[in-house]
Parts: sequence; C-alpha cells; structure tokens
Amino acid sequence: MRKIYQYMSMEDKVKTLELLRVDITGLEMEIHNNYPRVVKDAITDTLRRYQAEEKWLSNEVEDKSD
Repeated sequence: MRKIYQYMSMEDKVKTLELLRVDITGLEMEIHNNYPRVVKDAITDTLRRYQAEEKWLSNEVEDKSD
C-alpha cells in the first residue's frame, strides 16, 4: 500500500496495525452521529481507506510471520 511500509520493521508494522484498528473502531462509531452528509461521506471514505490498509497490512504481517 504505502511505500513507507517497505521501510518499517515488523514490530513497527504490528504497532501500526494496532493503531489502525483503534482508528477504524472510532470511525465506525462516528459514522452513526448526526453529522451533515458531507462529513459522513468524508468519514465513510476515510473508513474505507483505513480498512483497505488494515487488510493489506494484516496480510503483510501474517505473511512475514509464517
């Protein structure tokens, strides 16, 4: 995904994955608030990108740990 991940250690990738999951949980809770549509669209877009990164990074960590 991001080029920066190529330069990160496995420990850093695991920590990043944990932080991404915390952010995803927060975004999932925010999406249910009574925000204007434009704000909800931005939250939804960010949530989708974070979920894609989380999936990619999770696969990367699992592949390297095998």
